[in-house]
Amino acid sequence: MPENPHSAIATRPHRANARVLVGVLVAPDAAAIAVPETFARWQRLTPLATWLPIALRETSYAGILSGVAAALDRVDVPPRQLILLGEGSIARRMLELTLKGELPSGGIVAIDVASEALPFPVVPTVTAIRLVIHHNDEAPQGSLIGALRAADLDARIINLDLTAGHGTQAAAASATETFVLELVATIGRRTTDGAGNP
Repeated sequence: MPENPHSAIATRPHRANARVLVGVLVAPDAAAIAVPETFARWQRLTPLATWLPIALRETSYAGILSGVAAALDRVDVPPRQLILLGEGSIARRMLELTLKGELPSGGIVAIDVASEALPFPVVPTVTAIRLVIHHNDEAPQGSLIGALRAADLDARIINLDLTAGHGTQAAAASATETFVLELVATIGRRTTDGAGNP
């Protein structure tokens, strides 16, 4: 019987178990967005994702980088399948690391981020950037929003008045949920069909 001519061709591995890791950066004083009820709801809505709180020993740039690297090693997921979620000053540092090109990931969702100007030029990135930021009636060219627009990145921004009380916390959680669901679906689809391969 002649040998099958296709037997020497390497087949592509089956990717049905492709995962997306959603890493939630948690400071020692725990961010409000990472409450157990929110986690439980988002986990139900994102069956493609593995959710992992990333407890940071320190919230510096180095602390964030080492915490994320340890999480990727522990779960064995490449950076392109990682979505990072952070709030407040941690989110701002996470965003800055991404815009410096030092923190690769498939996407980030940064909540309650101050919109002050960046102290450095933005490096082009393939990371999808989703921001829920302090309300700002004006977005001067030198501000964070102006810098993101000028850099022509995959960035979406929702402006909320995050100081307006409890109702705004629900709005911020809803905006965050929308961004997370979008990124999980997009990155999961890319990974499953092979488009996420380097």
